[in-house]
Amino acid sequence: MLVPSLYIVTPLLRFVLSGNLILLWNEFIQLEAHEIIDRLANRYHKKTNVSNHEVHYLLDCIFYDENKIPEMPEDWPPHSLDRDDDPFLWVAIAEKGEYIVSSDIRHILKLGNVCGIPIGTPKDFFDWVKITHPMK
Repeated sequence: MLVPSLYIVTPLLRFVLSGNLILLWNEFIQLEAHEIIDRLANRYHKKTNVSNHEVHYLLDCIFYDENKIPEMPEDWPPHSLDRDDDPFLWVAIAEKGEYIVSSDIRHILKLGNVCGIPIGTPKDFFDWVKITHPMK
């Protein structure tokens, strides 16, 4: 969900850049995001005139070292039908994340939550934030 937000300023990207959303990541997640950037580059470049090189740079800028998490152990039990999704879930569980934002309707969103951590779309996330962290 993060990659499309890097091409177009979305509420999710604004939340990240303002420091209100902490991105937890590891090498697998970073490599996966870079791969998605390359895969979507032509489509988004036509829409936004932003190059994949610019998006790669922005991605690396928002992945702060202090939020880097160890890699998922190989023997960690599967939580998703797609094993490539498990590292994302691992990071959230290992660091006691509050919410997992995803657009993966085939696997991650179907879970609804993992270990008590809710999973939803960006819209669901903002609805959740309004309830759980109301502005004063």
